[in-house]
Amino acid sequence: MESLINDRRSRLELVPATSYQRLLVHRCSAYHRLQPDTDQLTKNITITATIESRIPSRRICELVPAESYPQPTFKIMRRTTNDRGRSKPQSQAESVAGEDAELSDVEPSESGSLGGRSNATGSSKKRLTIEEREAAYNEARSRIFMDFEE
Repeated sequence: MESLINDRRSRLELVPATSYQRLLVHRCSAYHRLQPDTDQLTKNITITATIESRIPSRRICELVPAESYPQPTFKIMRRTTNDRGRSKPQSQAESVAGEDAELSDVEPSESGSLGGRSNATGSSKKRLTIEEREAAYNEARSRIFMDFEE
């Protein structure tokens, strides 16, 4: 827009790709007091300099404050002596009820609700009979609803 005014060219043809770009061309031409003409078939916009065309005292880039992004802070994590012996990283499911199940305060029946995935064959879980499943269900139900009165 400024080059159109500075070079004293009479017109500039622009081909905006989106409706948002067309809006920006119209708004910028109004800010610089230029005359936009739109071709309805091709959606091209021809900007024409007029007698009132000017370069504003404040540029558009000065109107919007620059965004400041805070510098991310990094914290150095120290390994404990227990962590140094492990060589492979563990997934979340394993850390909840996997290899460290004796250290976890989560019961094995609850590990499924925390995002642990079973494999397709079901070999990671032991096969329970219907009676064992019902007993585990009733135990969990009584634990959940122990303070609930009907």
